[in-house]
Amino acid sequence: MKYPYIQHAGKFLPIVPVELEGKDEWLEFNAYIDSGAGYTIFHAWVAEALGIELEKGKRDYVIVGDGSQIKVFIHRIGIRLAGLEFRVIIGFSERLGIGFNIIGQQDVFDRFKICFDRSERIVEFHPKSKQE
Repeated sequence: MKYPYIQHAGKFLPIVPVELEGKDEWLEFNAYIDSGAGYTIFHAWVAEALGIELEKGKRDYVIVGDGSQIKVFIHRIGIRLAGLEFRVIIGFSERLGIGFNIIGQQDVFDRFKICFDRSERIVEFHPKSKQE
């Protein structure tokens, strides 16, 4: 599945729509595809929108780009991405200091071959076969 880059703060970035499983319904959010992120991190307000009690998750700390640590609360929830539905570990944080959510490697990059084409401003997801 191909997604065009989305313009954010004057730059075109690999930001794609994803659906997350809430208590009562699936909700759509945008997230930056980050091959350097260990796992997926979303803003804390997303957990609230999904009906997830933030602090019932496992507490962890993540080092961000400037070297500081932010506290995250880990939850495992359903995601719909590039035509597939599966479960992912998501860390929700009140201190995610960037303007977008992040899709990281764990649980996502194992399921897809992901190709970034900056010149064409497209990111492609190719589901992996079971043998890979």
